[in-house]
Amino acid sequence: METQEAVAESTPIETDGQSESKRDGLKKFTLGPNDSLEGKLTYGGSMSVDGGHAEGEFRLGGNIEVGNGTVVKALLEGQNVTIKGEVEGKLTARDKLTLGKSAKLNGDVQVRRLQIEDGASLNGYVRMGDFEHQAGS
Repeated sequence: METQEAVAESTPIETDGQSESKRDGLKKFTLGPNDSLEGKLTYGGSMSVDGGHAEGEFRLGGNIEVGNGTVVKALLEGQNVTIKGEVEGKLTARDKLTLGKSAKLNGDVQVRRLQIEDGASLNGYVRMGDFEHQAGS
């Protein structure tokens, strides 16, 4: 059963000429070890960076996951953000930020909820609680 779920998640679906994965009706794409994304991205779905290279500004309507051994240098904004690798830059999690035991985060953080596992590191200013999106930030 787990194998079928993994296959369903990675099966590309053509939508308006773009290839993306769909699982449980949600849009999601994954950057793998040989993938690279640089620039500005506004996307309604979720994103996972698993060994790829990502640099720039990424504003997502869904979740962001940064896998073990992955380095991301970017402004990140998402609903829930999970970091297991390294992130450098400003981060906004509209709901929850989770730092795994091998996570390294350098940058200012704005979150509603924060979970930090033993072994993770966070260097920067943290603003927690309910907040409103400010223009120009």
